[in-house]
Amino acid sequence: MNHEPGKLRTSLVARMLTPGGVIAIGIVLWAGVVALCSWIVYQSYSDAIQLAEQSSRNLLLAIERDLERTFNSYNLSLQAVINGAQKSTIMSLPENLRNAILFDNSAKARYFDGIVLLDAQGTVVADSSAAEAQASVDASSRSAYLVHKEDPRLDFWMGPPRRSRQVPDVTEITISRRVSAHDGSFAGVVIGTINVDYFRSLLEGLDFKRLGSAAIVMTDGSLLARAPYNQAIVGRNFRLNPIFQKLLRKQSSPFWGTNSVDSVTRLHVFRRIKDLPIIVDIAPAESDILADWKGRSILICVLGLLFSLVVLPTSFLFSRELRQRRASEMELHRQAHLDPLTGLDNRGTFDRSLQKACALSSRTDSPVSLLFFDLDKFKTYNDTYGHQAGDDVLKKTTMAARNVLQRSTDHFARYGGEEFVAILEATDDMQAFAVAELVRVSIENLGIEHPGSPAGVVTVSIGVACVRGSGATPEIIIGMADEALYDAKAAGRNCVRRFSGANRTIKA
Repeated sequence: MNHEPGKLRTSLVARMLTPGGVIAIGIVLWAGVVALCSWIVYQSYSDAIQLAEQSSRNLLLAIERDLERTFNSYNLSLQAVINGAQKSTIMSLPENLRNAILFDNSAKARYFDGIVLLDAQGTVVADSSAAEAQASVDASSRSAYLVHKEDPRLDFWMGPPRRSRQVPDVTEITISRRVSAHDGSFAGVVIGTINVDYFRSLLEGLDFKRLGSAAIVMTDGSLLARAPYNQAIVGRNFRLNPIFQKLLRKQSSPFWGTNSVDSVTRLHVFRRIKDLPIIVDIAPAESDILADWKGRSILICVLGLLFSLVVLPTSFLFSRELRQRRASEMELHRQAHLDPLTGLDNRGTFDRSLQKACALSSRTDSPVSLLFFDLDKFKTYNDTYGHQAGDDVLKKTTMAARNVLQRSTDHFARYGGEEFVAILEATDDMQAFAVAELVRVSIENLGIEHPGSPAGVVTVSIGVACVRGSGATPEIIIGMADEALYDAKAAGRNCVRRFSGANRTIKA
């Protein structure tokens, strides 16, 4: 059965439930919430812009269809006059009957103020707004006549806004079409006038909110209508205006532009009307587009901030609690496994380590050695200098021994009082003897004064024992090392002796 996934999960959970892991999780959660809030805010911003753009396009489509439908109607009125002018039977009729036939369609078109028919010389042949014939009127100077006469390829023309000749307060535009004879030669022009109030009517009733605007402008820069409505600027030419220049240059919308007059930034969504020199521009203001978005964004940011104020401090507090708990656990572990004075393994830890070392030796038939230390005349030292000085000697001597016993497999422990033990795995008695001698010399070289010792300084006696294989049991090796230590003391102390078995028999 494969336990690797379970071990991996346990390991991950253990890493997560560390002080650093908790802080990391808190930071990740905070970063995730910040990223989520940022994405929501950005997505809401994009949605607001797209909604404004789509709404503007819908308005553009409605206005474009109305323009196409209306100008198609006006064009049919002009074409009807052309068709009649090309028929001699109609032109030979009495004037009132002829005009009724020629201008029948124009009478039905709203905002279509009148139609004038000119011959090849620019003389008025028929006028829908005249009650009587005006054959003597010369209109050869009119722009609508001149452009068609000079350009045989020009079939339709639309002129800039101007004040009406008949009604001074009315602004109108001129549309015209060429009249051709049967042989294709220039036979005159039919001219129609449209009240610009038509363009104003297209923008009336549309909701542009507080600062939005819309404009219908000709490609030469002439303004036909604007919302909010301003009569003073209708007919004015804006060809030098930076925003109008963008309308001419750009092939697609939208684009952001700031009006130089009111300093309002708007999203310009525009369309050039097919077959007409007209551009329709719908421009909602940025502040209106983003008004709702700003409110939602502030709410999201406040919620994200509140979450941050909860998660991050909580993570640090929880991390601190875990750190304190871990410190407490480590202290309990130290008290349970280590000697409080020297920091070495205590007797219980030594017993478990020796049990494992002997078991390994039994399985692998590898040697395991035990060093048994006993500071010489240590009771005399305590009686002379006091227990506090004795404790200091224990710390210094064990530190000197620890500097020799540096392998990761070496286990150094306090056995009791001034007695210490060291387990050397995979080490035979000769190697163990050499290590013990290094420990003895390092302690003697500390030069700690001890008048009661034969050497005059603090020294140590060490017994060395080694077992392997099936004979490796804690009881046997401890007895052997103790026997060797007895031999070292009998030999005058400050020396190392290996277990020989010559004098005593060690029993399990």
